[in-house]
Amino acid sequence: MGKVSEGFWRFIAAAMLFAVCWSLWIFYQLNPPAVVTSAAFEAAAKARATPSAQGIIQPAPPPGDTVKLKLSESLAVPVEKN
Repeated sequence: MGKVSEGFWRFIAAAMLFAVCWSLWIFYQLNPPAVVTSAAFEAAAKARATPSAQGIIQPAPPPGDTVKLKLSESLAVPVEKN
């Protein structure tokens, strides 16, 4: 009976250690280091300061002769014409 109890407590200790390590890993992933964050802010500021041709949103061209689809006014079964 003593061996079963010892094995059980070793399993519980290993499970608790795993849970603590997993929680610390998740906390680290949710809070990135400040060095990476400041570099990202600097890159974003530099990108805003120098607009490129690809980053500018152009207005939509004026509508021309486009084909429009005719929508049905109701959900009825179509009637075949003979």
